[in-house]
Amino acid sequence: MSDVKSARRVLDILRFFSEEKEPASLARVAAALDLPKSSCLALLETLVVEGYAYQAEGRYYLTGRWAREAEIVTRHDRLAPRCRQFLQHLSSQLDETVMLAQLSQRKVVYLDVLEASHVLRFSAFVGQRKPVYASASGRALLATLSDDEVLQFARSIELAPLTPTTLSTPEALVAVVQEGRKRGWHLNLGEHQLETVSIAAPFLLDGTALAFVAGAPASRAKDRINSLGEALKRAAEEAGDHQQRKEK
Repeated sequence: MSDVKSARRVLDILRFFSEEKEPASLARVAAALDLPKSSCLALLETLVVEGYAYQAEGRYYLTGRWAREAEIVTRHDRLAPRCRQFLQHLSSQLDETVMLAQLSQRKVVYLDVLEASHVLRFSAFVGQRKPVYASASGRALLATLSDDEVLQFARSIELAPLTPTTLSTPEALVAVVQEGRKRGWHLNLGEHQLETVSIAAPFLLDGTALAFVAGAPASRAKDRINSLGEALKRAAEEAGDHQQRKEK
């Protein structure tokens, strides 16, 4: 078993118990994750030895060590907490799901999420990953690069068709990034998932490219795209490095 595969399977175990919410037998875990029992046993026993899991009456469960260490990590996160007040304001102002996004290993990852209160809403979660080429957040983050860097990136990835309107060429991606850069916010209208709208505005914080993102059902957002985009642009300007330099 490779180290990468082992790491992924440990994360699968963590997600399994977060959804199961109760102790489970080796057979149950192995079946749910489609793992050989021997491999699953080795992973679970390693977690037990390291204090991240325990076994009682033939069933396994995770210990509170995960939560304690995650809390420490969260307390020392230098990016997401500093942006939380802006997300909270956007959530209240826009009444839609809002997110903080960053590029990570050629994907967009959400660092923070505040979901809307509507029953019909754009659903997202912290740690969720999205394709760069087919998301407003990805285009916003690409806009912090030069056009040559955007084109190089676009040519290095597969532009898989996700919906009928997904961009299909590197040149098309560069063009929409340029268009969004000029107005200060970026739009994805049903290119990743039909009937949804996402809008994003980029900024730099301590030299790190981030983006504020809003997502909503197209039926509710299609007449508000400009106002949503301008609100995100203002928040990005307030949060970004250039604004901090002005204040010094």
